[in-house]
Amino acid sequence: MHGGAPRYKTRSPGRNPPANTHSAALPPLSLGEAAELRYSLRMKIAARRASTTEITTMREAYRAEAGCQIIYDSFLPRGLADAYAISIEGRDAGYGAVATRYYPRHAIEFYIAPDQRIHALEAFREMLSVSRASHVRAQTNMPLMTRLLFDTSKNIAAEKVLFADGLTKSGPSAPPIPGPADSRFRHITPEEEEKFSQAQEVLTDWILEVGGEIVATAGYLTHYNPPYGDIFMAVSDQSRRKGYGGYIVQEICKIAREAGKIPAARCDPNVTGSRRALERGGLVPCGHLAYGEIAI
Repeated sequence: MHGGAPRYKTRSPGRNPPANTHSAALPPLSLGEAAELRYSLRMKIAARRASTTEITTMREAYRAEAGCQIIYDSFLPRGLADAYAISIEGRDAGYGAVATRYYPRHAIEFYIAPDQRIHALEAFREMLSVSRASHVRAQTNMPLMTRLLFDTSKNIAAEKVLFADGLTKSGPSAPPIPGPADSRFRHITPEEEEKFSQAQEVLTDWILEVGGEIVATAGYLTHYNPPYGDIFMAVSDQSRRKGYGGYIVQEICKIAREAGKIPAARCDPNVTGSRRALERGGLVPCGHLAYGEIAI
């Protein structure tokens, strides 16, 4: 045969085909895999690095949809994460964020406009690929990111228990705690502020004195999505298991609400004392902060 025509070998009837062929090595696509392949060929989904100003509108929609404290809300504005713009068929459809510090290469935010939500998984996978992310982090009280975590990750674990304000229109989630005998809950003095600033990474605002001795400290942080205030507290080692933690949480929640903040908090799953104090002080568990290793 001439003119570059391909040559084909023939085999005699009954002869077995070679063992190492593509037909033997590759199983047929499942219906789901075939559908996904057709989908990816049909849809044009793209992810690219973007500035934080480019995604402002989408990010405001993400924060509004969350309806809860967003743990990593400050990462993008503080330059601790890279932003990625998502487009579908050439139109802006959403955005994502991947941490560069503290949790490098961990995807921490993702949003797709509701009318494009059916394409969320494929768009998320594209962002993971472009960003070369290694892990996904999600709050289980935010449904979209939680679904994407379980759809794309393995070795999933809970890192923190998340808490929301237990005060509702029907009343508080826990009965009020009376102040301990001979106690005083007050704001710190300038002298105490200087002393505490040398010993603590997070500056305390309020203290609980019992018998003239400081037994517990508390405050709240506001560098999260407004109007949430992140409650923190500590009880001295010798003063634990006396109910001081629950009382000071109750009081600092009142202070936060008076300032127009919605109290929220988190703690390690295995620190039962802190969890008990947060619940007794009027906060309620609302989810977990979870993470997993990307498995796609």
